[in-house]
Amino acid sequence: MSLKNIFFGSFQDRQDLEDERDMYKKKAEELAEELAALQEKSSKTLALNRTSFVSEKIQKIEELESEIVVQKQRVQEAKQIAQVATHVKQEFLANMRHEVRTPMNSILAFSDMLLHELKNKTHLSYAKNIFTSGQKLLALLDNIIELSRLESGLFNIENHAVDISSFFDEIFKEHKEKAYKKGLDFTLEIDKEIPESLILDDKKVKNILQNLINNAIKFTSEGTIKIKVSVYQLNYSNNTIDLAISVSDTGIGIDVKNHKKIFEIFEKRENCNEIEFQGTGLGLSINKKMAKLMNGDISVSSKVGEGSTFTLVLGGIEIVLHSAEDDMDESNIDFTLLKPDGGHIMVIDDLEASSEVIKDAFMDSSLEVSTFTSPREGLELLKTKKFDLLFVDITILSSDDNAVSKVIAKISQAPLVTLTAQSTKGISFVKDGANVVGYLKKPISKVELFKISLKILNSWSKGSTQTLSHSNDEFLHLDKSSVKKFLIEHTQAVEPLFIQAIATNDLNSIASFAKSLLCLSQKYKIDNFVDFSQELLKKIELFDIEIINSMMLEYKVKIKQLQNL
Repeated sequence: MSLKNIFFGSFQDRQDLEDERDMYKKKAEELAEELAALQEKSSKTLALNRTSFVSEKIQKIEELESEIVVQKQRVQEAKQIAQVATHVKQEFLANMRHEVRTPMNSILAFSDMLLHELKNKTHLSYAKNIFTSGQKLLALLDNIIELSRLESGLFNIENHAVDISSFFDEIFKEHKEKAYKKGLDFTLEIDKEIPESLILDDKKVKNILQNLINNAIKFTSEGTIKIKVSVYQLNYSNNTIDLAISVSDTGIGIDVKNHKKIFEIFEKRENCNEIEFQGTGLGLSINKKMAKLMNGDISVSSKVGEGSTFTLVLGGIEIVLHSAEDDMDESNIDFTLLKPDGGHIMVIDDLEASSEVIKDAFMDSSLEVSTFTSPREGLELLKTKKFDLLFVDITILSSDDNAVSKVIAKISQAPLVTLTAQSTKGISFVKDGANVVGYLKKPISKVELFKISLKILNSWSKGSTQTLSHSNDEFLHLDKSSVKKFLIEHTQAVEPLFIQAIATNDLNSIASFAKSLLCLSQKYKIDNFVDFSQELLKKIELFDIEIINSMMLEYKVKIKQLQNL
């Protein structure tokens, strides 16, 4: 093959290769264009789908929002209808109460007259049934109206200051005649630690207790009924108390399986078939609802044939604080009797008036009073000096997340009394704060200042410097029969007065105890206690607080010696 043929052959091959390359290049470009077209189409489709998805969701949200608006409107309309219906129901019940009461009062009045005039036993029985049924009908009507008020939210708590002793004495007197007519032993016991006055709704508490006591009398044919008012929990730092009020009887009792059921609407005791025991089953249900609305509850403990105990617990009851506005008698107080061996008191209050009252009260005593309007200076002194009692304004103590209270707790364990011009309800202190033991209300009453200072500075728990005799020899000569009788009467008459005196630190209470002890000791010729009580009465007249404290401690030892004979 010639060189020319070789050259043209190679050239032709290269040309073919280039043509082939151009062809593939063209195909690649066509494929790239096709791919780009597909990608563009895919993007448009995806965007379209995405837009469609978002639009769909937005549409659903809008539909839901529209539905919510519609439902809110329906709820509002339903609420308005319910309010109107409730108002109409209340008006109807009130009118019905009036309309029924008017003729029923006449029925009751005339049937009561017949009960006193009829001689025929059959007619007398008819009149009695009319009178009893009329009373039950009125009670049922009142219960229905009260239940309706509870269910509709128209039940209001009306708290105010209540004298506890008078309140329970009144309830006791209202029911004692009915109990005594059945031959029942009816008693009232009030814990001496309960403060004189508390903030509560006395009408509603009385309503509950009346039902519990009436039930106890109804279901008890013989034995005892006891009302006991005790401290469930006392919170000095919050100035509140939890009361436990129990009504116990020795009546027919309630089966354990029915303990919960008796608090349900229209439920009655299943083991009561007698007509005289029948009722509507509304009372306890209403009572429980009332109790819960007053931050309390009612529980029952009972066994068939062994009687029942219903307990009403009321929580967070505010203790009434007395102030100078109460115009209490200040003529018999003497601050020089407080801690005669001396001590230090600190007052922190931005109002100088309160500080001046406290400073003036202790002016002639052996106690030194340091006053500050700013907590900073007072806390600095508290770091270097020991104080027996602190008085601090409640706003200063509780502000800034109890900052001052926390600082005091770190540098001093002295008992602290807050000074407050407002209600203490809702005010609380941190657990790691100052040792709050009580409150004083502004304007400060010197009587209340003396009471709380006496309780803290002359606490019974401090004991006495006097040496107490622990020998039984001084009682060995006594007649054991007389001692036995003395101790029996002592437990009933003298010991409760001693417990009250110890609990209150009140000189009048101590004097009552001493007089009772003197009278009983003279009766059974217990000469040791005759001399002791006479000496104690002399010290009371002299206001010799330290010796009185010592003698009260000595008495505890002496009575124990006599009991051990």
